[in-house]
Amino acid sequence: MQENKTISLSLARKAPVAIAICCTGFVILALVSAFHITNVLLALSVGALSAALLLAYWHGKGGYYFILGLAAPMLSILFSDLPDFWALGWVINGFFCGFAILLWLFKIKNR
Repeated sequence: MQENKTISLSLARKAPVAIAICCTGFVILALVSAFHITNVLLALSVGALSAALLLAYWHGKGGYYFILGLAAPMLSILFSDLPDFWALGWVINGFFCGFAILLWLFKIKNR
C-alpha cells in the first residue's frame, strides 16, 4: 500500500503544472466559444470528487473508491448541457482542472 501513497504524492507534485495547462485551455476555449458556467462548475466539482475518491483508494480505503472515482467523469457528461462540441471541451477541461486543484490542495496539506 505504500506504493499507492507514493503514486498520489507523485501526481500531487505535478498538479500546479496541470492547473497552468488547464488555465491555458480555458483561455483558448474562451476565445473560440461561449462560456457555459453551469457546465464548468459541474465539471470542476466532479473532477474534485473523482480526485477525492481516487485519493481514498490510493490510501487503502477499498476498491469501491477506485470504481467510483473512475465512474465519476461520466456524471459530468451525463448532466451537462452540451449544445456544441466546444461545450464538451469546457467540460473536459473543467474536470481535469478540478482534479488538479484538489491534488494541489492535497499537496499543500501534506507538506
